[in-house]
Amino acid sequence: MDAIIIEGLKVDTVIGCFNWERQIIQPLKLDLTIHTDLSTAASSDELNDTLNYAQICELAAQLIQQAQPKLIEHAAQLVLNGLFTQFPSIESITIHIRKPAIIAQAQAVGIRLERNRHDFCARTGE
Repeated sequence: MDAIIIEGLKVDTVIGCFNWERQIIQPLKLDLTIHTDLSTAASSDELNDTLNYAQICELAAQLIQQAQPKLIEHAAQLVLNGLFTQFPSIESITIHIRKPAIIAQAQAVGIRLERNRHDFCARTGE
């Protein structure tokens, strides 16, 4: 299956459950694997025949920064919902979100969610 891969997208935002976390900006690192048919773009060499990486990155960051979620799980779901809504050709998405340097003994903590369009449509009724 074809995929667009975005690694290490840095999003600076308010995130966390604790009062002190709600007072500071922290970095998140996102990795996205977006499954979509890239055969037309591979043949045409035209931007209009693929998903625009810059738009994907901008939307993901904007959704998280506006929501200022408590949990990275919720941040991931916001991105998934936004991408499935904005880009109808997306078949499935795997998102990894890491919160670096929040636990002294760990380089980062994080989560991974995997969803397909069917999951999204079943939940939203679309």
